[in-house]
Amino acid sequence: MANVNFMMVTVAACDPSFVQQALEHVGGMAAELRDKAGAVSTRYGVLSTGSRAGSLILFQTYEKLDGIDKAFKVYAESSDYQALMTSGKLSVSMRNIVKMEAIQLAHPEPQASTYGVVTRWRSANSMVETLKELVPVFEQNGAVVMRYGTLMTGEHAGKRLLGMGYRSMDSIEKTYDALLKNKAYTSALSEIELDLRNIVRFAG
Repeated sequence: MANVNFMMVTVAACDPSFVQQALEHVGGMAAELRDKAGAVSTRYGVLSTGSRAGSLILFQTYEKLDGIDKAFKVYAESSDYQALMTSGKLSVSMRNIVKMEAIQLAHPEPQASTYGVVTRWRSANSMVETLKELVPVFEQNGAVVMRYGTLMTGEHAGKRLLGMGYRSMDSIEKTYDALLKNKAYTSALSEIELDLRNIVRFAG
């Protein structure tokens, strides 16, 4: 599999009556992004918590930044994208690019996750070494994928973004119980300004 160096995250407010139909369109669009824009991976679903609960979210990863340029060309030609944008029931509220760090689990299973936890914070340093130290804690308690990087765009540019995937809510609970007992994690909390942690229910 190609290296993941960049990720684009898109969030869109969606009329509750249109969510299931919208997810079908996002699924079709995600396949086009993999086939035509060279996306290394795509995952999408619904935000379950936070101020944007009920919104749709799409993650797409690329080896090179020009893959994101190709993604916009796919949007321009995609019937699924046009159906979403002309529905009158969906509105993009955020789209940002993340520069990824070379951190991953020892045995990642990117498509196995049913739930995702997205955490955002500001820190003076990259926190890469701390997260590498915490990889076993995440993996031993049920995490199946890990994505980490720094936001390049938007009002939160410069902040860090961590995305973790899990098979179950039980795995999320076990992971955070274990983290709270870990000295590296509790020490790191004093070095960051945490401003977001939300759960995603993946649909594809």
